[in-house]
Amino acid sequence: MNGETTDQPISQASQTLFPNQIGLESTIEALLFASPEPLTVRELIYQLDLEGNGTIPAEQVQAHCNSLKSFYQQRGGGFELVEFGDKGYHFRTVAEASPWIEYMFSKRPRPLSRAANETLAIIAYRQPVSRADVEFIRGVDAGSIIKNLLDRNLIECIGRRDTSPGKPMLFATTSYFLQVFRINSLEELPPIESFQPAQKTVQQAFSKLSPELEQSIPYPDLEESESQ
Repeated sequence: MNGETTDQPISQASQTLFPNQIGLESTIEALLFASPEPLTVRELIYQLDLEGNGTIPAEQVQAHCNSLKSFYQQRGGGFELVEFGDKGYHFRTVAEASPWIEYMFSKRPRPLSRAANETLAIIAYRQPVSRADVEFIRGVDAGSIIKNLLDRNLIECIGRRDTSPGKPMLFATTSYFLQVFRINSLEELPPIESFQPAQKTVQQAFSKLSPELEQSIPYPDLEESESQ
């Protein structure tokens, strides 16, 4: 991909067994293209090491991943190789192609409802959380919504809360969640303060609820209203 001729086969033994074997960088490209989930350098090495001799240097695999990433960026095509932080590398379509991709998959499952989006936001910002945590915040049952988010692979169960009775399951967002919202990590989520009123606005609201103001509000004469 980088124009050099250093893309050697994975090993001499494999070359003997498979004389038509492609080079290492091309093999990495094929694995990344075929994988439904991002692959880290370590996971790529595991997939590449058919003979289990551990002779593939991580630096070499990392260099090939960077080379592929640069190649697809310079190519300017309809898809690109993206690095999702410590989650690894994955191919995805470019943002400019979104209208056509959305139209092609328009008959797929409907977009998330407002309730599902609210539940997903709670999990994303407060993870790990239990179903009871979500229901306490939203004030309504969240069982069916959590199941829907699990079915869509946007959240997953990452364990149980041992300190609570019944050891409820704890939920967190998945790596697919990051892909859907086009972010590399949860740190890139908008700060939660951006969804809340400014501190000055909150202070003004509380000042209107002060005891002095409350005492100044006239109450109706109950005896007079009852006689009417």
